[in-house]
This record gives sequence, C-alpha cells and structure tokens, in this order.
Amino acid sequence: MAGTAVWLLQQLIPPLLLTYFYFGWKITTFETPQIYRTLPTLLVGSITIVYLRLYFLSSTQSTPPYDPPPAIRNRKIIFQCLSPSEAKALRLANDAANQYDEEPMVERCHRDRCGGRWKPARTRHCSMCQRCRGGWDHHCPFFANCLTAQYMRSFLALLLYTPPTVLLLSLPLYKPLCNRAIAAYAFSRSSDEIRQYWWDWSYSWVIAGGPIGRYAGGMILGWRELDKMDNDKTLRLGVGLMIGFGVLLALVTTGLAFSTITLLVRGNLTIDKGRSTAHNQALHAIYKSKMSGRSIPPELEMNLKRFSDTRHFYVPFPESFQNNGKEGIVLPILDHERPYDHGWKKNLEIVLGKGWAWLLPWNAMQRGMGDEMFSWPIEEGVKNRLMEEAERIALEIQGDS
Repeated sequence: MAGTAVWLLQQLIPPLLLTYFYFGWKITTFETPQIYRTLPTLLVGSITIVYLRLYFLSSTQSTPPYDPPPAIRNRKIIFQCLSPSEAKALRLANDAANQYDEEPMVERCHRDRCGGRWKPARTRHCSMCQRCRGGWDHHCPFFANCLTAQYMRSFLALLLYTPPTVLLLSLPLYKPLCNRAIAAYAFSRSSDEIRQYWWDWSYSWVIAGGPIGRYAGGMILGWRELDKMDNDKTLRLGVGLMIGFGVLLALVTTGLAFSTITLLVRGNLTIDKGRSTAHNQALHAIYKSKMSGRSIPPELEMNLKRFSDTRHFYVPFPESFQNNGKEGIVLPILDHERPYDHGWKKNLEIVLGKGWAWLLPWNAMQRGMGDEMFSWPIEEGVKNRLMEEAERIALEIQGDS
C-alpha cells in the first residue's frame, strides 16, 4: 500500500511542477512590468529544460554492465572486491569443494531485476526502481528516477538556478503582495461573516493544523473577498500563493544545493552519508547494550557489518613477480584511508567536470561522468600504498619459494 502511494506521488509531482513553471512564466511575462518580457522566458525556460532532462532519463540509466570489463576479469588493474571471508562464504554456499579458492570475487546483485549483475564500487540497489545504479546518490521523487553521479551536474544546476530565478522574477511583487496579505488579514478580522465561520469556529484550529494554519486560513479567506471587490489580477490570491510556493521552493533548493556540494567536496554521495549515519547508530546501540549488560541483537551486528566503511581491493603483483602461480592479492584499506576522496577540487572535477562551465544550461544537459563511473578512480595515496604492500608480499612469496 505504501509503495503504491509513493508511486502515485511520483507520477503527480512532475506534471504539477511543470504546471507551476508554466503559470509562473505566464504571470511574470504578461502581468508584471515591461522589463520582464524576456527574462522569464530565459530563466524559467532554462529551469524547465534541465528539469525535463532529468525527468526523461531512461529507466536503465547508469545501470552497470552484467559482467566487469576485461581489465577486471583478467585481473590487470586494481579494483574493489569482496573480502576473503565474504568470498569464502559465497563459495561455500555455492560449491563446498571450491571454498578455499583465493581468487578475487567481485560483488554481484541478485535482487529484483539485477539477476546476478556486477555491482562495482559506489553502486547501490534502488528498491524503487528494482535495479542497481552506478554512482547512486538517491532516488528523487521530483523527477521519478534515481539521481546518479552521471547526472549530478544537471541536478545541481537545477538547484542553483531556482533561487535567483524566484528572487528576480518575483521581486517587483514582494511589496504589493505583502501589503495585500496584511490587508486581507485585517479584512478577515473585520468581516462578520468570516469571523463567524472561521475565527469564532472552534474547529478552525483543528482544520488548519494549529495557530499558524489558522491565521493563514483567515488571511486566505480575506484575500478571496478582496479579489471579488477589485479587478487587480497582479494581486489576486493565486499570484500570492504562487509567489509563496516559489519562496519555499527557493529555500528548499538552496538547502539541497548546499548539502549536495558539501558532500561532493568531501568525496561523498548522499548514500555515503546515510550509510555512515546508520553505522554510527549501530555502534552506539551496541555500546549501550554492552553497558547495560544486555545481549547484542543479531540485527545490530548485521547492520554494523552491512554499513561498514571497510573495503577490500584486489591488487595485481608487478609483472616480474607473476610467475609463481599467483598474480595478485586482496588487501583491506586502513581505518583512516578514504579511497575515493581526492581532495575537494579533484572530487568536484571527477563528478562535475573542470571549472564552472558545467553550470551553463547547454553543459548542464550533458553527462558529467562516462563509463569511468563503474571504475571509480582511487585516491593516489591509497593506490600507491596498496601497490607497495602488494610488492612487499610478492617479494616475501618469492623469497619463500
């Protein structure tokens, strides 16, 4: 039932937003001063085009290939893989005779439509879309699809376009609309009819959801009566509601833009923050259980492992050491290492591209990342440390032989 409600909401939001864009353009173009004849078309048009870019994304966008590329299958490069214990457990479940095989095993997803598809680093399974997507950030109900790193520049451009568009186009109307709202509230207080059916009605508190909603309801009722008394289309209730929604939308998009950029400069996506929070919550719950002398629930242990930041990488030995029957080794990262954090400038460059040209509408329409999203670049310091560790182990193996 909940899934059906969410699906229905996702089908309603995009047409409602597009309708809002149209009426916003119409009002600011034909019902505001002459200076705004062209500006609304440029600003609202840019937002609409970028939004439609996201809305019409393919249902299979950012889906990784079924099998890894040859470089990974042939173990020629460093790549993220399952830990030896996870690989052993899978082999034991599938073939007991093969449980001691030390070959690296890539992660695969068997949920929903994936059917055993390769799940590369920084790929997550979306339960709404029922498929895995590379560089997954979150599922966005505003365009009924997943946001991934490939289309992050379109999403960020949309967020950054909205606040100045709302500010510039509604600026001439702020003062007259505020005066109209004050007059509407005063009229509702002085009107015997509105006072009887709203202010003196005890259930108005319940219907409006509290005092703020009650005052807003009274103002709206007064505004409707004022609209009947004059023919000023610029100050009608519909315009006031559209500007109010626009201000709310500008505040929301400003907050989303700030939080998204903050995550990107740290080398994170939204899902990374969510997983880190869930891991910390599991740690805190386990600590509280231990301190109170209670047994640790199995689901907490599962969450601790599920949301852990521990990663393992297959590292090939240098070619001169690959003649002893072993071509590489699986190594864990250290606790302090962040393999996908390259520093704020490189982090933004990987996802958005160089400089700020991606903000231009014609660039925002293009993908920020290509297939390299399925082989996310590893931070140089971590990569060098893994290669040095692999070379040291290869030397030890060669010495023992």
